Amino acid sequence: MHALSKAIVVAVVVLVPALGARGALVLTNGNFDADPDLGGADETNLAPTGWFTHYTNDGSWSDFRYGNDGNGAWTNNGITLGQNYTPDPGPEDGYFYTSLGRYGGEVSATVAGFGYNRVNNNPAGAFEVAFYFTPGSSFTGADASDVAAAGTLLARQMVDISSIRGTTPQSLLFRLQALFAGSGIQPGDQVWLRIGDGPDDGNLDAFDEPTIDNLTLTTVVPEPTAALALFGIAGAALRRRRV
Repeated sequence: MHALSKAIVVAVVVLVPALGARGALVLTNGNFDADPDLGGADETNLAPTGWFTHYTNDGSWSDFRYGNDGNGAWTNNGITLGQNYTPDPGPEDGYFYTSLGRYGGEVSATVAGFGYNRVNNNPAGAFEVAFYFTPGSSFTGADASDVAAAGTLLARQMVDISSIRGTTPQSLLFRLQALFAGSGIQPGDQVWLRIGDGPDDGNLDAFDEPTIDNLTLTTVVPEPTAALALFGIAGAALRRRRV
């Protein structure tokens, strides 16, 4: 076999897997409806399927699942961030997070969703949306184990929906993009999405209560244009050699 032909064979072996490679990040249960419809009830003891939460005990309204019936404009079940009463009032330090899977070379990931008010006129307040990554299998998600303490922050945004307080069901769109270049993330690292309560002013006699629902995730993966160009160059060289 000629040297050029051997080089082309090597290029095919190396580049074909790369051409087939695609990002693997996926958001599971972003509408929080993989579980039975709560109707108008709340659930403080269980995180949504596929998610983890800070608190899982009675009265832990810092982070709870909430049905929409008679409560707001979200769809079936949402997640709500309020204040603990167990039985005394406590801090507003609730959160939920989920694994999006292993990093597979994506350029970016963007989460979009809606924040909703509760129609009992409780303040809607603010919440934080963030992306994190953890190396390899170094971190395993679990209730009461915060990925924010273990992971590297990729992007975050404080979402203020205080303007939609009232007795009329309302919502506001939010969107957050994470760019992976320069972050230090490596293929196979885990990527996480976290939603946590906004700043706590320390006043135990007052709290806000945003609800979040209908999350979607979009990713951008690199097109293998460089690899395709290399195939074209190699093919042209082989044709010239055979003329």
